[in-house]
Amino acid sequence: AINDAFIAKVLRTMFERLGATYIKLGQFIASSPTVFPPDYVREFQRCLDNSVTVSFAEIRDIIQKDLGRPLSQVFAYIDPVPLASASIAQVHAATLLTGEDVVVKVQKPGIEDVLSTDLGFVYIAARILGFVNP
Repeated sequence: AINDAFIAKVLRTMFERLGATYIKLGQFIASSPTVFPPDYVREFQRCLDNSVTVSFAEIRDIIQKDLGRPLSQVFAYIDPVPLASASIAQVHAATLLTGEDVVVKVQKPGIEDVLSTDLGFVYIAARILGFVNP
């Protein structure tokens, strides 16, 4: 028989390849030790740490588009190296022109479409499973 640790590793690898929505699901598994078997919780904890960062050039463009003006009109400084990067967003330390230190959380490009598509699929799959096995 295949052991739980092996199955958990295969599932985690598949979730990471499927993208943000599934990584979020993996993070839920990792954070729910009373709901999921220990081998799954341990394996999916890797989803809490592994996330690709978006280049600062892209982040800068997103922030400027959202603010409707150049960064220099809002920030005295924004750190190009993220404090953290997750499946859906990343966070950068910054200093406003007023001197106040802040953090800026930026949604990764294209993530809204990915989440919408993935959640639509999950919804349809759940409906089908509910119909097949009420």
